[in-house]
Amino acid sequence: MNEIESLELKISKFLRVGVLVAAAFMFVGWMMQFKLTANPFFNFSTYDQIPFMDMIQHHIMRKNYGALISYFGLIVLISLPLIRVTLTGFLFLKQKEYVLAGVAFLVLFGLIISFVFGFEH
Repeated sequence: MNEIESLELKISKFLRVGVLVAAAFMFVGWMMQFKLTANPFFNFSTYDQIPFMDMIQHHIMRKNYGALISYFGLIVLISLPLIRVTLTGFLFLKQKEYVLAGVAFLVLFGLIISFVFGFEH
């Protein structure tokens, strides 16, 4: 196995572990919010459109650590494609594939822009 294949394998393993870590955080957060009542899914039965940062501040004020932990897991999961594209861009730079590296960084720029415009202010 050459150095490039080794780096690609390390990226792949990193992403696998990242998905498992994100899933663990989300599972723990959900279990902390789960209450055994007549309807255990009552907390999840209504949807209010609230800006993300307002919702985070609300959970911090109410000390709702289960929701905060599950949101952290979600943020980890969402960040994995960004990390993947970044690492792939650097991998292409290492291979001196400048056109592919440029495309990877262009995709990264597009992802970042989509996240920025996706948040409500």
